[in-house]
Amino acid sequence: MTIDPSRRSRVPPPFPAFAYLHTPADPTLSATIVETDGSWSLPPTPPSDIEVVLWGRLARNARPSPALAVEASQRELSMRRLRARPPGHLRVVEVHRLAPTRRAGAVRSAIRSATLGGVLVELARGERPDRVIDAVVDAADGDAAGITLRPSGDGSALASIAIDGAPAELRVARVGHPKDPARGRAALTTLAEADVPLVPRPIGGGTTAGAAWSTETRLSGRHVGALRPEFLRRIIEFLARLPSAPSGDIGRAAVADHLIAASEFFPEHAAALESVSAAAERWGSDLSPVLIHGDLWLNNVIATDGTLSGVFDWYTWHPAGVPGSDLLNLLAAVERANTGRDVGSMFVDDYWRSPPVMDAIRAYFSERGAPAPDAAGFAAIATGWWSSRIAGALYRALRQIDDPAWVERNLVGPLARLERLERELG
Repeated sequence: MTIDPSRRSRVPPPFPAFAYLHTPADPTLSATIVETDGSWSLPPTPPSDIEVVLWGRLARNARPSPALAVEASQRELSMRRLRARPPGHLRVVEVHRLAPTRRAGAVRSAIRSATLGGVLVELARGERPDRVIDAVVDAADGDAAGITLRPSGDGSALASIAIDGAPAELRVARVGHPKDPARGRAALTTLAEADVPLVPRPIGGGTTAGAAWSTETRLSGRHVGALRPEFLRRIIEFLARLPSAPSGDIGRAAVADHLIAASEFFPEHAAALESVSAAAERWGSDLSPVLIHGDLWLNNVIATDGTLSGVFDWYTWHPAGVPGSDLLNLLAAVERANTGRDVGSMFVDDYWRSPPVMDAIRAYFSERGAPAPDAAGFAAIATGWWSSRIAGALYRALRQIDDPAWVERNLVGPLARLERLERELG
């Protein structure tokens, strides 16, 4: 399979997007962003008129391996060299350690951070000028002292700040980035209007120094390491209380929106994706659309004393999703973390028809006071889960869409399985 090279140009490079937030807020000051390669090559000596250089790369999203351990050693060696002999007229003013995706267990997390971690080094002529992120925090009425940005894999970022003395969360991305914080803010506004508990409340938002941002209340609690039965029950109760889609949104089904986005990147599969969208609408005709999170997994929930205390990161929400698709996404994410399987292989192998999954989804519908789905309904739920994962992959740092093997496993294989489902279910 040949991948259309124009697809990559549609995906913003994540490291430059994140590094931009550390560039000078004053547009008259010059800055250069240098993303290093896997060998952690040092930045070249910049021209004398460059005020700031930002060097490094984001953390890897992979499994630790001996090869990556060697790469991590090179990272540390390059950083020592950079501190000892910074290029030209610049000096190192700050080093940011960028952690990989969190996993359960202190030892496991430490190994991942050491092996997969990224770095952003700020070099400047003299004192560091006020940065874009400093201007954003000031516009948000936050306390900028000691702020640390936590990058997402797509180049957007989060930070914990204080607003009027109260803990808050800041979400920020370069203007034009696909992950516009305004989208998540719209979700929180809708949830607040529906009086949904256990979610952040929106505070503010805007555009400052070329960056879009939003703020929200910070929830208290801790991540959990495993999806135990009692915790799963609490999540099912939460999901069952998310509001139904307004009648005007039913025509804007999440599956259709997700597959339209996929068609823009994969026009050669547009006809098949359109057929899937129509089939999912038929299969789910008895399922009333609901507001969905869109990316529910254990990293997006927290607990206090083992009880669910918060669900956050609503950027991928949709007002008219397939009921049960959030729950399937959560269960599948746990399975993927334990086995390393792709979404595509899990879809093709009918993971969504396994007894534990079907039991959990039936419990969700019972909690919602709705009849359990039939075979076509389960196919609609599975399609909602798969389509959201495909749409989410379009802008990720791994650039899966450039990998023919990934496309074969996660797009082409499931499309063939969906074609068989159409013959089975009509």
